Amino acid sequence: MLSRTAALSTQRLKRARRFGRAKSGFTLVEMMVAIFVLGIVLAAAFSTVAQALQTVETSRDYARVAQILQSEMEDLRTMSWSQLEAQQAADGGVVSIDLTEEFNEAFGARYRAFRYIQDRYSDQKQATIWVYWWDARGNFRIKQTVSWFTENGLHDYYYRSF
Repeated sequence: MLSRTAALSTQRLKRARRFGRAKSGFTLVEMMVAIFVLGIVLAAAFSTVAQALQTVETSRDYARVAQILQSEMEDLRTMSWSQLEAQQAADGGVVSIDLTEEFNEAFGARYRAFRYIQDRYSDQKQATIWVYWWDARGNFRIKQTVSWFTENGLHDYYYRSF
């Protein structure tokens, strides 16, 4: 025979199950707290993904700009001293560099490139190339490269030696 407390406890359990208040489920407050915590975690995750995508876009911008700078500098390096002097005389100062149509079609003319060749000494010239653009966040960015060219320098060595 059941003791009186055990019988009352059994009756309470039956009554709780009958009215849907079994002790094995979650309360409304527990569910709301769980949903709130889940929402904060998801918001943090989406924020991290968005930041990562912006970082990837910034890296792509810098890679494209490095390619533009390197390409334009290589074009100058293939010139002889007389061609470089003629280019400097034709430019007369800062000159805009036209990027290829394919590049402009692919990237919507976001990038602008300029070149300036100046005399440093009688047998040396300094070429400065810079590119500017606006990044995905709307910030103005600029990157430049500078190289020196010397009469009878590396270009003349390669093309006169062989």
